[in-house]
Amino acid sequence: MFKVSQEMRLNTQAVAPASNPSGSGIDGNSPEEGGIFGRYQRTPDADAYPSEPPRVYVAPELTDAGKVQLLHFPSGAVRVNSPVGFVIKRNGVKGNFEVRVESPTGQPIQPVHQKQLDPERFQIDCLISAGAGLYKVHIKCNSVTLPRSPFIIVAIAGSPEAIEGKPIDSAVPSLESDANKVHSRGLGLTHVSLVERNEFTVDCSQAGNNMLLVGILGQRGPSEEVVVKHLGRNVHRVSYRVCDPGDYILVAKWGDQHIPGSPFKLSAE
Repeated sequence: MFKVSQEMRLNTQAVAPASNPSGSGIDGNSPEEGGIFGRYQRTPDADAYPSEPPRVYVAPELTDAGKVQLLHFPSGAVRVNSPVGFVIKRNGVKGNFEVRVESPTGQPIQPVHQKQLDPERFQIDCLISAGAGLYKVHIKCNSVTLPRSPFIIVAIAGSPEAIEGKPIDSAVPSLESDANKVHSRGLGLTHVSLVERNEFTVDCSQAGNNMLLVGILGQRGPSEEVVVKHLGRNVHRVSYRVCDPGDYILVAKWGDQHIPGSPFKLSAE
């Protein structure tokens, strides 16, 4: 501890009768009567005591909002008066989530339902019912706004058939194709990695004209990410990512028909 040396006078007048009854060495006509001069060592603030009770400050928990993921968020346009749902995955981030959906006119959409699926995931559901336009989804965790928030949902008006009350045929159109002539290959059909993306190739060049549909289902629901990329000439590259160990079912269809080997049974360890 830092110490300083300074000149000071000690006042002993009040204790003189008790410490020196005869008064010798203190009594006299000296102008410095009642004081003893000398050079003393003094420690700054050595005898300072707090005059107020201790205060405890509680700070909010640090939140790394960049780790939070949105799963199954609508990537295309949705119809007005249709339900919209997506999943928030916290990825270890602790705290409470606040979700607010704003209509094209700036008014909040109510209600917004939040359901906990497991300790890491929350299901968010709402109804897009305020007309066509851009809807903004504001998401915060511990009052910290997620990167890229607000997220945008594009809502479009219903088709004329829907407005007139006529049923809409949403089935896959019947096309001339043969799923038995589809060929698939790649490690993603036999081995599942929890660290890297899994990939495989589907060759439909000899199977006619149709659409390739791929889905992966695990014990906790669909896969977090499935990407189908057309490489040309009806050859597709499929990549997917899973985060949880366990058994999975991979379904690949060419139109309404399973390709050879589908559904594939996979296991991630």
